[in-house]
Amino acid sequence: MSRAHAKKPSRFWLYFPFLLLLLAAGAWTGWWFYARDRVDAAVDRWIAEQTAAGAEVSYASRTLSGFPFRYDLVFGKPDIRGADGVQWQGDELQLVMQPWDFRHIIARAPGHHVVTTALGLRNSVELDGKAAASLSWTDAGPRRIGLQSGDASAVINGHAYDLSGFVLNLAPRPESPDDLMVALQWDKLSMDEAPATAPYLGTELGPSRLIGEVRNFFPAYAHSDHETGGLWRALLEVGGGVEVAQMLVDWGPMDLGGKADLTIENGRANGSIGLRLDHPDTLKEAMMASGHWSTMEQTVLGTLEPASRNDGFLTLVVIDSRIFAGPVPLGALPGSGS
Repeated sequence: MSRAHAKKPSRFWLYFPFLLLLLAAGAWTGWWFYARDRVDAAVDRWIAEQTAAGAEVSYASRTLSGFPFRYDLVFGKPDIRGADGVQWQGDELQLVMQPWDFRHIIARAPGHHVVTTALGLRNSVELDGKAAASLSWTDAGPRRIGLQSGDASAVINGHAYDLSGFVLNLAPRPESPDDLMVALQWDKLSMDEAPATAPYLGTELGPSRLIGEVRNFFPAYAHSDHETGGLWRALLEVGGGVEVAQMLVDWGPMDLGGKADLTIENGRANGSIGLRLDHPDTLKEAMMASGHWSTMEQTVLGTLEPASRNDGFLTLVVIDSRIFAGPVPLGALPGSGS
């Protein structure tokens, strides 16, 4: 065969990868805009449900962008008044989702916010751009809730607070989904006045931490009609437990450590509470200088100091919701009826 009649090689396979890329990009674009409409419709349904339940929801603007790899839902000047009369007004609310995982939402609300209680008391909060909340869930319930503050300031019940480095993580224990794991810490918390009963503590808390777990949290939370204020009473009624693996509180001259393990059954708590005081001399000097050095305060400090040596703990025993230091009763836990 002559060279003039030789068959030219096909260029199909040369262009095939680009064709696949174009098809994939087109399919992804179609999915993104389809899912965007679903997100918009879900927001409208939620607003309609809240309105039907007696709430009032409004905003100055609403945008949904983020193509191609996320959804940025932004409300300008959101204003939500619940059926119970509690109202939240903010500068902005940002909700971020990803097209492949609508069960994970990141929320930000930078700027000025006003929360008005049902009694008409106004509380204000200022959040910077680092403040965020993260919520993820499965069919079984929440998977993780996270909060971080950045630098925040607030006026609550007429008192001013400044907070930095706040982090809160909540998650069900994987092997025991009824239990809630809790991790809480902050770098600095300042308030406008010291406690009236302990002015020697001052107005600033340094780096502090709490790591623990509430056993049977979710059944108790449901039993309390989803009211956190009624959680302890619900635990007494349905049973559960509280474990504090680590507590560190740095408050002025007081460096307090703690741990606890309480089992709650039949309306009573049993277990132990451990307390440790570091640098007791610093606290003692502050108490004496402020004139708070009564016999009771001397007894408490005199008991904690030797027990805390060599990283030890003063162990308080809890029997039927009553707290004992050795054979000496110190009081009772809330709701014990004792």
